[in-house]
Amino acid sequence: MFSVSTDFDQLRVERFKQATEDKLRGVRCPQHNQPPRLRFHGSSLRDITISLSGCCPRLMEIANARIGSARLTEGLTEGLSEGLDNAGSAKAS
Repeated sequence: MFSVSTDFDQLRVERFKQATEDKLRGVRCPQHNQPPRLRFHGSSLRDITISLSGCCPRLMEIANARIGSARLTEGLTEGLSEGLDNAGSAKAS
């Protein structure tokens, strides 16, 4: 399939990434004092995925709860939902 990324699409992806990173800002493992590691894959909101990893199950629980929070973020399109499955990867819908 042929796909053209426009500047507008790239801006929306960057806003999504920033909003997701902002949700995790300051999150640290209470036992190991380590932050979660976040990686993005994809070039549009339609196909972007998130990989989240951490030092232990407790940090993953905290990070997943923060990522899945219902806090609205300026600049994201309506209907964009974020959620992580148990494996620590997500797909924006």
